[in-house]
Amino acid sequence: MERRHQTRSPTNTPTRISYEPLGIISAHIRNFSQNGLFIELDSATLKPNHTVEIITESPSYMRAVPPVKAIIVRSTPKGIGLSFLEPCPRLIDTLSTL
Repeated sequence: MERRHQTRSPTNTPTRISYEPLGIISAHIRNFSQNGLFIELDSATLKPNHTVEIITESPSYMRAVPPVKAIIVRSTPKGIGLSFLEPCPRLIDTLSTL
C-alpha cells in the first residue's frame, strides 16, 4: 500500500551525507518529493530513526543550498529513504531544475 502523499520525481544527483559515526559519505539522490528523498548508497550501517545531514553542491549559476537535516525512515539494500526534519524549498527547487 502506497503511503506517500507527495509525488516523487526521479533524479541522478550526486550528494554527500554527513552521518556522525561515519563522517561524510558519497551517494546519489535517486528521487525526491516535498517531504523527503531516496538516496542510493551502501546502507549497511545506516538504520531507521538516525538523523543525517544532506550536503548538496549547486551548480555555480545557482544559489548555494544549505545542508538539510533528515531522518532515515527506511533502509534497503540499495539505499535509504529520508524524511526532511524541516521544509527545504531551496533543495527541492535545485533538484527540480537539474
